[in-house]
Amino acid sequence: LTRMVVPSRSRSVTSTVAFSRATWPAYLVGLLLLAAPGAHAGRSFEACDGNPATIVFQSMAASPELLRTNSDIQVMVTGHLPDTATSTLDPSLLTVVMDINYCRRPNDCMSVRRLDLPVCSLLNTTGKCEALVPGQEFLVTQSVHLPLSLIRGTYSVSGQVLRTADSQLLSCYSLVGVDVLASSLITRFRDYGDALVAFGMASSASYALGSLFPRLTFGMCPQISGFLFIGIIVGPYCTNLVTHMDVFLLGEFINKVSLAWIGGAAGAEIFLPEYRSILGQMGLQVMSITVCTLIIVTTGIVLLSGSGILSIPVLDMQPTFVAKVSICCLIGALMTARSPASAIAVINELQCNHADVAKMTLGITVLGDIVVLIIFSLCSQFVKVATDGGTFGPVVLLTSAIEIVTSVVLGAVTAQVLRLVLSIRATPRDSLDDEDSSDSDDKEKADEKTHIPSQASVANIEAQERQHAYVAALRSIFVLATLAASFLIAEKASIWSNEMFEMEPLLTCTVAACLCGHDAGRRAALMESLGMWARSVLLPFFTLAGACLQLPGLAKMFPAAVTLVILRMLANFLGTSIGGRMSRRFFPQQRITDRMVNLLWTCLLAQAGVTMGLVIAVQSIRSFHKWSGDFAILILGVVMLNQMLGPVFCRVGIKAILEDEAKHDLREDTNRTENENSDAEASITSARSHVPLTPRTNDHNAQRNLGVSGGLYGKLVSRRSAPSGPPGNYVRSHAVPYKE
Repeated sequence: LTRMVVPSRSRSVTSTVAFSRATWPAYLVGLLLLAAPGAHAGRSFEACDGNPATIVFQSMAASPELLRTNSDIQVMVTGHLPDTATSTLDPSLLTVVMDINYCRRPNDCMSVRRLDLPVCSLLNTTGKCEALVPGQEFLVTQSVHLPLSLIRGTYSVSGQVLRTADSQLLSCYSLVGVDVLASSLITRFRDYGDALVAFGMASSASYALGSLFPRLTFGMCPQISGFLFIGIIVGPYCTNLVTHMDVFLLGEFINKVSLAWIGGAAGAEIFLPEYRSILGQMGLQVMSITVCTLIIVTTGIVLLSGSGILSIPVLDMQPTFVAKVSICCLIGALMTARSPASAIAVINELQCNHADVAKMTLGITVLGDIVVLIIFSLCSQFVKVATDGGTFGPVVLLTSAIEIVTSVVLGAVTAQVLRLVLSIRATPRDSLDDEDSSDSDDKEKADEKTHIPSQASVANIEAQERQHAYVAALRSIFVLATLAASFLIAEKASIWSNEMFEMEPLLTCTVAACLCGHDAGRRAALMESLGMWARSVLLPFFTLAGACLQLPGLAKMFPAAVTLVILRMLANFLGTSIGGRMSRRFFPQQRITDRMVNLLWTCLLAQAGVTMGLVIAVQSIRSFHKWSGDFAILILGVVMLNQMLGPVFCRVGIKAILEDEAKHDLREDTNRTENENSDAEASITSARSHVPLTPRTNDHNAQRNLGVSGGLYGKLVSRRSAPSGPPGNYVRSHAVPYKE
């Protein structure tokens, strides 16, 4: 692979490009096969409204998980009688009524089949029908054949447990978002084609209208907010242009590739030579902000939810107080994430890349994303232990440490692959060595003044430019494919190890791009390759996120989302204030103004890709499926609010800090000038005290009497014209420093 993809110095560029043109389609096809539709995408198992919960059902699953027509499936339901039940329950007196509905959109379904089944026939196959004991779990199984003529699309299944004698409702649950795919290969391609066309049209509308969003909101909201908004409009909860089936078919692939790019883009922004002067200050800020966010958000949610002031469904689903605290810790960890893309957009718009506040904002944002990946790994392990009933001990910490270390190792290996990929070049313009770039620029400027290129040389330059553009595009494809492959390998580690071992895909991609970006010869090519995919990745990713947003659930959780936004603002304010005062004490050489300490929190509110990627990671963990749907709705609501408020606050805060820095610079310049004047006058006075005072006659006599050759005298000017009167006026009385 190294010999083929990375040409030697003597190998021609044409052979390299020809080979790459033949191999990269196979590379991407392999990624498409790995990124098959997720079996649990969009499914949720929930109780019906008015459920008496005489019998509690915990989960409903199907085997195989990916449902297709003309196949047999096994439906399994687990449940138990509540511990508060006073007596056993005879299942022979119960009947299960199951309705299967075909859904055009959420809450718009049509019944296609109804089944009435006795409970005894579902509980076991031995012929015995034992009584249900309070607290004891039971398993209900049923084999179902999906016919070839079944309509492909989204279904919902609702089940009611009734008393046979009087049809009294004892329990009611529903499983929504069940997608049935085609079994024949031709029909599968047809379904994918329909989904691609629908999502392509939606993305085109999102691109056209989302680009106008900053202008329509008077610069308050960025394009990303427009992409989210258009995604909501075209999604299944509004116009249904992008159906639930389309999201199921394409969502998995779009999310994985987009998250791989987001992790790589965040890692590429971490370039230590640019932040070396403020690295200690950044570390203090990230530490104080992270600690304040974890404490304030976690404690605030626990207190507000426990006192009944705030209702959060994802916490109400947890059986124990420890499990609720673990979910609150996970929410607090996600609240420490930020949006590098939003910060970069605002900084570029204000053209303040070299300002201290811009470097500090971007540095804290990117470094905080690294920290949040580590904290997320620890908190997710805590949630697994708390919800499964285990203990949080050294074994769990050791497991998290191993996961983090292995993710970093995989990222280091991926960085070496990226270095090989970025070695592909076409012309001297693509040279990996940037040491003589300044000299070559000076030579080109000198040649432009003395030499007019001929028509042949212009044609040659244009041909080289086209070749460079082609190779740069090809190189960017390989970079994205390499990051996506690394992301998938890290994600599949859990499945390959039978859920005994997991890795952090986002951390892997971030480490890979960070290490590769510190190679000075390849950093420019890496940034160019990632930059070529920015809009192509963010557009479908945020459009899809908006289409997946469950509006009914968001309306229920809106008070909780607003509360989280307020708690996060408070944590950012306290964290930046503490970090700023600590930085003043430990780094007195750094210029840290009062305005920066008080307003830096306004630059750190936006949230976007990393947070949404971690939400998707939570949904992909099988043990979290009971509550991950409501959890995702809550966090996505917070992200939307922060993404709308964050850029506005960031723009206002950076402007105010820049104005204060300008005033501070002007004040320092004035004080420095006054100090220089006073020092010069003092030195002149001291020099004159050793020189006899002579009458002022002319400049020549003055220079001769002062014993200088014009240097000191050149710094002296008269405050007024030569005085009239007797020649008793002395030079010292009229000498003042000259202000250049």
